[in-house]
Amino acid sequence: MSDKTYIAEVSSGKMRCNRSVAILCAVLAIVFMISTIALAVVVGVKYSKDSELEEELNRSGGEHHPNAARPGGVKEDSDQAATADADLRDDSPRHIHWPQPSGSLYAQFKRAAVASDHGFCSEIGRDVLIDGGNAVDSMIATLLCIGVVNPQSSGLGGGFLMTLYNASTGRCQTINARESAPLAATEDMFKNDTSQAVYGYRAIATPSELHGFWTVFKKFGSGKVEWSRLFEPSIKLAMNGFPFPVDSFWNNAPLCQLSWRMEIFVNRITGRVYEEGDIMKRERYGFTLQLLANASDPVDLFYKGGMAQTIAGEITENGGIIDAKDLASYETLIDEIPLIASGLSGDLEMCGPPPPSSFVITQSIIAVMAEFYRGGKVNLDDPLVYHRLIEAEKFAYAQRTKLGDARFVESAKLLVANMSTPKYTKWIASMIKDVAQPQDYYLGDMTTQLNCCSSLIASYCSKVCTLQVPDHGTSHVTIIDHEGNAVSCTSTVNQILGAMRASQTLGIIWNDEMDDFSTPGAANAFGFAPSETNFIKPGKRPMSSMSPMVIYNKNDNKVVMVVGASGGSFIISATAQAVIRTMLFNQTVKVTLLNNHYINSSKI
Repeated sequence: MSDKTYIAEVSSGKMRCNRSVAILCAVLAIVFMISTIALAVVVGVKYSKDSELEEELNRSGGEHHPNAARPGGVKEDSDQAATADADLRDDSPRHIHWPQPSGSLYAQFKRAAVASDHGFCSEIGRDVLIDGGNAVDSMIATLLCIGVVNPQSSGLGGGFLMTLYNASTGRCQTINARESAPLAATEDMFKNDTSQAVYGYRAIATPSELHGFWTVFKKFGSGKVEWSRLFEPSIKLAMNGFPFPVDSFWNNAPLCQLSWRMEIFVNRITGRVYEEGDIMKRERYGFTLQLLANASDPVDLFYKGGMAQTIAGEITENGGIIDAKDLASYETLIDEIPLIASGLSGDLEMCGPPPPSSFVITQSIIAVMAEFYRGGKVNLDDPLVYHRLIEAEKFAYAQRTKLGDARFVESAKLLVANMSTPKYTKWIASMIKDVAQPQDYYLGDMTTQLNCCSSLIASYCSKVCTLQVPDHGTSHVTIIDHEGNAVSCTSTVNQILGAMRASQTLGIIWNDEMDDFSTPGAANAFGFAPSETNFIKPGKRPMSSMSPMVIYNKNDNKVVMVVGASGGSFIISATAQAVIRTMLFNQTVKVTLLNNHYINSSKI
């Protein structure tokens, strides 16, 4: 090849290269131009939206609303309304109440699921399922953990109500491990000082959590995991420590009631009450868990043996009335024929415990709403939807004050049977008008007996509702295992940190369940007016708002929903609304939780 030929070939190659570069540059220029146009459109749209928002804020600020409502739906007085208008006139972003991100996660699982108040505990329950345990085994392990890391809500010093569904038999059963009144308790024991029902050793009812755990483990457990296996993770957490819970409960706790008997909440290193970031240890409680985990009969140890003597001695020495006889005589009750309601549809059934649970009240609200919205056709922008919900709650709550421990209140059995029938549901639905009615319209014996701290009559007695104490003393666990069995279990020490007393030997925080009874002439800490059917009697179990529920298809034995809640007197309406939004309005559980549940000016 000559030099000239070589030069020609090189020149030809350069020309081809230059042509390719030119084409590439042209393409890039076109892409850049299109991107610029698109960006301009987006910016223009955003500018337009921002202008609309600014105009809306200016309009809102320029109008005067003497009875303007805040987001909670409660009308304010003129001074508060003026403050709200002033906030709106300032269009600074810090005054725009953007929606907050949800702390809940939405996920789908193919085989099993565990939901609890704490991530550690949900993982512990999951691991039990992986090891071959069933939903009951998982529930025990999960709640043992909750009792360690969330002692303000649950623990061996409290009790629980549970609904269990067996997928292989299609059978639903409920378990009553609710605390009971001591044998020395009397109807008027708190009449002269109702605070003793809330704080101190006289507020303690016979603790029942461990008795319930052992009972369901022996009767309904898988038999594939050891009793001690369920305790191991919680013992490690108690002994080695865990991050102090980042929760608002401590801000709501009446610290003046934290006597030296609650020194377990004092950081030995700093000498202060535990704060966010501290590692909290509960060695005494962990040692108690170890003894119970290794006992051949933990119920005998706790309720009749050495622990029973320690418990009874500590309580009676400090003015309480629980003695060894109360502990030895406690029994967990298994309801072989629980409450089953078919108010959702012909195939679906709702199952839950009889009184002292409030499940019958909760299912009534759901069933009445199903009369209006069965089939999923609903306009959620229609105010009539929420009016009907509130009216259904009014009728349901009006009956709560007629309920009591079914073993002691014969009339409660008849009322429960009636409220679970389709005939009763249709009758209540027919009573609901498109406008609210006077209080005595809602079938209560006394208007003062209605629960003023629920959404049903918040507008009637907001002054009384301000006395409602913050509730953080309850926890709920829902579990579905790989065989389709389901557990819905609500555990409680009643109010935050129970009676504000703990065992100096065992590290157990005691409940204040005696306040869930009624005292003649006095409302309890949750705002419920006194009810004769819930007066104190020895051995009786107090009424509770707890409503652990399992919804299943009776034809194919498949679980459709497992639900429950914590929150004191808010449990009923919160649980009902979760089911209504999910099962009737076809919303996901995630969307259901994002829809804030306002009761008076309080939000769940």
